[in-house]
Amino acid sequence: MQLTHLTLNAPDLTAQRDFYALTLGLPTRQEHPDEFTVEVGRSRLTFRQGDTPAAHFALDIPRTQVDGAQAWLSARLSLLPDPSGQVRFGPDGAFHSSNLYFRDPAGHIVEFIARHDLPFDHAGPFGPAQVLHVSEFGLVVPDVRNATQWLTDHLDLRPWGDASPTFTPVGTPDGTLIVVPRGRGWFPIGQPAEPVPFTLTIRQGGARRTLTPATLPFLHAAVPA
Repeated sequence: MQLTHLTLNAPDLTAQRDFYALTLGLPTRQEHPDEFTVEVGRSRLTFRQGDTPAAHFALDIPRTQVDGAQAWLSARLSLLPDPSGQVRFGPDGAFHSSNLYFRDPAGHIVEFIARHDLPFDHAGPFGPAQVLHVSEFGLVVPDVRNATQWLTDHLDLRPWGDASPTFTPVGTPDGTLIVVPRGRGWFPIGQPAEPVPFTLTIRQGGARRTLTPATLPFLHAAVPA
């Protein structure tokens, strides 16, 4: 599965645009008074005017450039630490990945993730062109098991890796919905997960689908239809 276009809210579009276009150097593709879009490798990321809780999403980087990405980010922003002060994580666990986290001006928790089992390699210096695509979106639900069952039955999106009532990845390693219950802390800072307005376009084989809270009935009832 590929996550081709993610849309979220941001209360201050000027600060948000400056962060993604100037601090991270991502190309701006569309800009309007109430929204803008940047290109993230093969994906696009749009922010619309609006208040919102913090979302979580991840952007893939080459597995060969974790050191370069850490240095590049650290020169531009503050990485988020865990309670021990550590700011770089992995590679370990089911994801076999290295991970760096930071906040954008809207408060969204953004992750650079290098997946060591996937052949995303680059030998040169790290820069905006090595941010490969949006690969994860945190989907906050009333009940993780009901949500994952609905996604399997209706969209053929299946859990992979370790599944639990508090954290289940659904999709594929480089295109994943991270399904969690409301209130679970987002790593590494423990920010409680809250539902957010979103639009997510995915490509799965030859099919293209657009997901929103309105199209996912399990977000509105404990038992899906």
